Formats: sequence, C-alpha cells, structure tokens
Amino acid sequence: MKMKTKQPNVQNVMMFRPIDDLLFNLMYQDKDACQELIRTILGDDSLKVISVTAQDSIPNLVGRGVRLDVLCETADGKQINVEVQRMDSDDHYRRIRYNASAITARHTSKGTDFRDVVEVYVIYITEFDLFDTDKTVCNIDSVIRETGKVIDDGLHRIIVNAKINDGTKTARLMTHFRENDFSDNEFPEASKQIRYYKHTEEGSKQMSSIMSKMMQEYAEEYAKEYAEEYAKEYAEEYANERIEYRDAEQLIENVNMLSKRFNVTTAEACTFLNKTIADYEKAAELLTKFNEKKTVPEPVF
Repeated sequence: MKMKTKQPNVQNVMMFRPIDDLLFNLMYQDKDACQELIRTILGDDSLKVISVTAQDSIPNLVGRGVRLDVLCETADGKQINVEVQRMDSDDHYRRIRYNASAITARHTSKGTDFRDVVEVYVIYITEFDLFDTDKTVCNIDSVIRETGKVIDDGLHRIIVNAKINDGTKTARLMTHFRENDFSDNEFPEASKQIRYYKHTEEGSKQMSSIMSKMMQEYAEEYAKEYAEEYAKEYAEEYANERIEYRDAEQLIENVNMLSKRFNVTTAEACTFLNKTIADYEKAAELLTKFNEKKTVPEPVF
C-alpha cells in the first residue's frame, strides 16, 4: 500500500537544529562547513578536507554493516567520521569502535603493511554528558595501564559534549548546534548553511523533500511488513473497526519511527506530521483498548 504523508511546511522544517540527524547531514555534506567543524574540534586551522560523504554506507558481507553520518578525507589521507547522537540509548564506546574498524577495513587493501593502515578519527557529538565531566571535548587514548604511556595506534576517539559550555571555541559552536537558528561571524560556514536551509525557499524545499521521502520509505517498509505479518491473523467480524485501528496504528508507528530515526521527541515528531501530542495519545489509547479486548482488526491494504 502506498501510504500518504503530508508535505512538511516551513514551520516544521524550522524546528530542526544542527544536532538533529537530518539537518546535520545536509549542512555538513558541504566541504567548507565540514572543514570548519573539524578544524574547530581538533584545534587545527591547517587541516584541509578534500572530500565529504554524508550518510555513507559500508556493507559487511559476513556481519553488520555501518551507516555513517559524515565521513571525510583530509589532504594527508586521514579518514574522519563525524557522528551526532542525541539519545543515550546505546553502547557508545562499542559503536565508535565498530565504526572505526569498518572504516579501517574499507580503506586497507590486501597486502598493506600495518604501518600504512589508514589513520582514523571518530568525532562523536552528543547532546548528553557521556563522561560526567565539565569538558566540552574529551579525547579517548589507548594507554598502558601500568605506566600511563599513550600508544599511537592510528585511532583517535573524540567525544564532543554539546550539553557543556566550558568557554572554548568548540563549546561556542556546540551552543549553536542546539539552536534552531543562528548567525555567527566566528563560524561563517555553519551560518551560511543555516541561512540556506532555514531562510531560502530552495533550501527549505530541499529539506522538506528529503524528510518526506525518508518518512515515505519508512512508512511503506512498515506497511509491507505489517501486511505480511497480520494479513491472515484476524477474522472478518472486525471489519467495521479496521480503518479506525489502522489509522491509529499508522500514526503511532510513523511518529515512533520519525522520533527514533531523527532523534526528535514524540511531540516534535507529531508537529512535523501536522499532528498534536493529543492525537498521538488518543491513538495509543485506542490501540490499548483493542489489545485489551483482543479484538485487533485485520488490516486493510
């Protein structure tokens, strides 16, 4: 079934911030903006970014693949992965390790000497305090426990806490990451991207179009799985309740998928879908009623 989703309006688009997955990937697919971001975090104004890939997928034929937010290459061959994470619902240390290993494997050809294995940076931007510190930037090193000596194995893990403002330049940029709109001469490239996506018709339409396409894909994928799972499960006697149940469940699923995929709150997801939190709660109550009665209607597609 082709599920319908409304085209988001300008007010919906304006609620997104750079810390949100959708806007982050749009802003930092731009090479100059990505270079500005990485230079700021690493404190290296000489660093030169030569290529950027947003939403880069690394398949794995024998295991789990990886989908990276932004992956860039520097002029001296370093691979730098920048990820944003709003919710503290994952094993972040192992996620960083896995992403780094996937990048290393893809950029290491057969027969490469280990001294020539690619140098990998994973910059992990969070909206929560992962280490319970008062620092915006924390670097994780490989250390000999007995001596405290730092080992250079070519892997650099940098955690950036957008929640903490320690007065540094990175903290000032992270403050903007949590804002819906900003203009700052200290960060001209980020400001340029914000102006484009928030204050030009072309940018707003591009952002809305991408969001609608993603939601449509998720909704259609869900509908297919739903149909296969439930198509024969329920009897015809519930025919009169099918449409009501289907609409309620579709709303719940779309809101939950949007919230999870783009790290937005339930209320924000409802707003983007031109719904209210009351609509969401009413739909949830309806599903609870059906489930308690064990009279879940058969879906119609």
